[in-house]
Amino acid sequence: MSESDRTDSHVLELLVEGPAAGGSCVARHQGQVVFVAGALPGERVRARIVDGSSRKFLRAEVSEVLEASAHRVPDRRLDYLPAEAPALVGASTPSGTSASASPPLFGGMEFAHSDLDYSRELKAQVLTDQLSRIGHLDVQPTVAAAPGETTGLDWRTRVQLAVDDDGRPGMLAPRSHEVVPVTSAPLACPEIAEVEVSDLRVPGATRLEFAWAGEQGAVIVRGDCGAGPLSELSLRLGPQWSILAETGTSGGARRSRRAGRRPTAADGRGRRTVLSSIRGTDILRQTVYGRSFRVAADGFWQVHRQAPSLLSSVVTSAVPTDARSITDLYCGVGLLGIGAAATTGARLHGVESAKTAITAAKENAQDLDARFTAARVDEVELPDSEVIILDPPRAGAGRDVTGKLVGSNATTIIYVSCDSATLARDLQALTAGGFAIGSLRGFDLFPLTAHLETVTVLHR
Repeated sequence: MSESDRTDSHVLELLVEGPAAGGSCVARHQGQVVFVAGALPGERVRARIVDGSSRKFLRAEVSEVLEASAHRVPDRRLDYLPAEAPALVGASTPSGTSASASPPLFGGMEFAHSDLDYSRELKAQVLTDQLSRIGHLDVQPTVAAAPGETTGLDWRTRVQLAVDDDGRPGMLAPRSHEVVPVTSAPLACPEIAEVEVSDLRVPGATRLEFAWAGEQGAVIVRGDCGAGPLSELSLRLGPQWSILAETGTSGGARRSRRAGRRPTAADGRGRRTVLSSIRGTDILRQTVYGRSFRVAADGFWQVHRQAPSLLSSVVTSAVPTDARSITDLYCGVGLLGIGAAATTGARLHGVESAKTAITAAKENAQDLDARFTAARVDEVELPDSEVIILDPPRAGAGRDVTGKLVGSNATTIIYVSCDSATLARDLQALTAGGFAIGSLRGFDLFPLTAHLETVTVLHR
């Protein structure tokens, strides 16, 4: 397709093929690959081009469904929109409607239009493809639901909402900085979902972050929000909510996914930000199999309400019962390693770059034979352990860390991953280094989104 064709014809009629990474599907137009958001395999759709800059492929989003999949359902995002939501030309649309008649929709629910079971099948297909194409691994994993998952709608214990120029919370439109107002936080657990966010106004804020644990929650206000909006927020939220606000200090900092700590983050101008308590505490207490874990309100914690217990159980069951030593890399506040060490009685060594997460991990493991090191995993010398657990950020472990794993004396590696592509890359390095995959299981711990969690057990 020429550039002039793209300019004159923004909408293509496409026959959708299989799923692709990121929640889109693949179609083809005149031999060119088109990644289509809002589609399902086998559908015939009209799709609006949203990015034609690449010569190799186009990006498009569904504007009308001509022949729908049997697995298509009404777009669940519509349930989060105000009744008076205005139309937005070009927005992704539910089956049978045109773009010009649809209200604006938001990103982050890539499978909002698919039945839940089928979305897991699509995730399994993408996982299998990436393991094969990137890692050259012949593995056919399944993707299982979290215990008790039926709707995929009420699982998030941590939610981020953007805030528009008028102080209204909402979600960002796909590939845009435009804020789409919502009536409640999408996919949130009931305690967060019951907050009527459409009634909140926080002018000056850029983002609201909600976190919930047990019977207590915290709201973090990001941006330059004055005392008046914070006071109003305090009046609208019940006493079960702590309220924390961002303030600026000098210097710079780099933020870690494994936060579990009082945050510091560069704001783009070299200024560092910290949190001040407006009401309540910046510490939450999570309970997993009867053990209490301290974690910062904005620290890293598994988002799905069933994820901590599920992953802890799966990881612990993969640790040999006679293991004497466990190393937990990217350990955060210690969830996975502590659970395994408490069950097996093994000595534990955790490694994490965030110092305050390490402080929390030491408290969380004070009844165990455990020590923790505050250091970057790619820079630390690995202790001698028969078992190594790692749960890296989406960027994966990378060459330096996989090299350390291959060079260690570990006989069992348990790799928890939230990104299939980087997992495939790292598994290729580990299997080339002498490890064999004993099991690889997928878990749908991010229902109705494009993401999933995997646990891979390797031996040598």
